Amino acid sequence: MKYSQYSRKNKGSSAFYIVIALCLVVIGVAAWLAFTRIDTNKPKENISSMEQNFESSMKEYTNDTSSYNSSENDIVNFTESNPTAEEVKDQEYEKKKEPKKEKAYSMPVNGEILKDFSTKELQYSSTFGDMRIHAAVDIGCNEGTLISAVCDGKVIDIETTADFGKCVTIDHGDNLVIKYCGLKNITCEKDTSVRMGDSIGAVGTIPCECSDQSHLHVEAYESGKAVSILKFFP
Repeated sequence: MKYSQYSRKNKGSSAFYIVIALCLVVIGVAAWLAFTRIDTNKPKENISSMEQNFESSMKEYTNDTSSYNSSENDIVNFTESNPTAEEVKDQEYEKKKEPKKEKAYSMPVNGEILKDFSTKELQYSSTFGDMRIHAAVDIGCNEGTLISAVCDGKVIDIETTADFGKCVTIDHGDNLVIKYCGLKNITCEKDTSVRMGDSIGAVGTIPCECSDQSHLHVEAYESGKAVSILKFFP
């Protein structure tokens, strides 16, 4: 009697554990299926959306041919308009090889040099009766002789002074400025250009050198420093 009761009791408890185990198995299978469904479906959706975005961006890129072509043309134009370092060196070398053209000069009047340029040795002034510096060149010629521009330039000043009478100052470029003094009948105007040999007036009188023979008084300045005009006529 006791054995049969024990056997029934064990059978009841075994069935209970079996049911529990089956429930755990069912729960585990359901959880696994749910996990695999989420893991397999989401990447597919993500991959699909990525493929769609990539295809749409590629379509936009291939359809926008005008912007692509314009940028390509810009690159080509940039390379064509900008020489390489070697090309720049070649161009500079060719420029250095080219002989520099010497500037031409012509005497403003033809005549004897009455008084030469001197900033160190004193020269006699018959008008004042003393020795003084003469930072100019006096070229003897008759009154009324036409005066021409030494070279191309621009008239920067026309004035009348107490010492030198009517004067025309011309900027001849290359830091050379020449002042033609003792003129009359001036034919040029301020702020106008002149060419070498153009008449700018005629020989007149020079108050501070009135006792000397009729002449043209010429002052030359190179980079602001007084020089002899004869240095340009070797």
